[in-house]
Amino acid sequence: MGLRWGLKHRFSFVADLEEDFIDEEDDKVTSMDVKTSEDHLKVHKMKKKVLRKQVRAQHTLMRHEGIECTSHATQSLVIANAGLGNGMSRHQLLRIVEEYGLVEMLLMPPNKPYSFVEYGTTEEAKKAFDALNGKEVTLEDFGQTIVLYTNFVEKVFWKNAVPTSLPPGLMVIEKVISPEEERRMLESIDWIGDEDTQNAQKTLKHRRVKHFGYEFCYDNNNVDKDRPLPGGLPEICDLFLEKCLKQGYIKHKPDQLTVNQYEPGQGIPPHIDTHSAFEDEIISLSLGSEGCGIHFLFSSCKLCSGCGAAMEWTRSETKEG
Repeated sequence: MGLRWGLKHRFSFVADLEEDFIDEEDDKVTSMDVKTSEDHLKVHKMKKKVLRKQVRAQHTLMRHEGIECTSHATQSLVIANAGLGNGMSRHQLLRIVEEYGLVEMLLMPPNKPYSFVEYGTTEEAKKAFDALNGKEVTLEDFGQTIVLYTNFVEKVFWKNAVPTSLPPGLMVIEKVISPEEERRMLESIDWIGDEDTQNAQKTLKHRRVKHFGYEFCYDNNNVDKDRPLPGGLPEICDLFLEKCLKQGYIKHKPDQLTVNQYEPGQGIPPHIDTHSAFEDEIISLSLGSEGCGIHFLFSSCKLCSGCGAAMEWTRSETKEG
């Protein structure tokens, strides 16, 4: 009888263990199901949010810029929140979009919070569309996190409207030098072998610069007038400056020159020139590009001369082509 009692309780004990084991497994399955369901819900909500923002970007582009997005895939994308206007650099954006294929063109309109990219094939554009829509990116220059939203467009384009009126004191002169003069000026700047004593050369984040006459110090945005650079301004500038004086574009011959070299599409964010370091006149000559945007697109060989109130206007620069 004792044996039977022991067996009875033994089997009962085993049965209880089995029931407890089954209950734990049921709890695990239920917990996993709930977690999976919550994950699906989060993903669904995130997709809806991205879609909502994407559609809003479409409407904003159409309403403010007249840019129409398409529902079918093309080789070209417009990427909202990836523009010069909100701190995205061309260097960073190019690295991002090149991950998905051959980039035929990257256009970043001045002061705008969006950019255009054209790929070699529609398939490459599709890959970029899927990967970048809703993607979080940290701006290298500012440390700020933004979210990209992509849409297809028929082609990469930017309609550049020249303002009907210029700021007071600003003059724009077309074709101020000949193509031959432009070529000679560009060839006279030695970016490789001229490291040295005659001028100050620096590589900044969005461009290379070289100074003549006096060095412009970017750490304090000023010029040390007591430390002129040897050599003065390049002789090749003499005829051009004499022409500017003779035509009345400027009243005084400049004694400081800054040469900025931009790669196609590179630019600097909106800013106000540090005119306090100089006297009343600053002139800017655009060379070697079909488009150089200073508020609006400048064609090659175009002169921009500013004084007075024009010096205090905000501007940005983008080279194209």
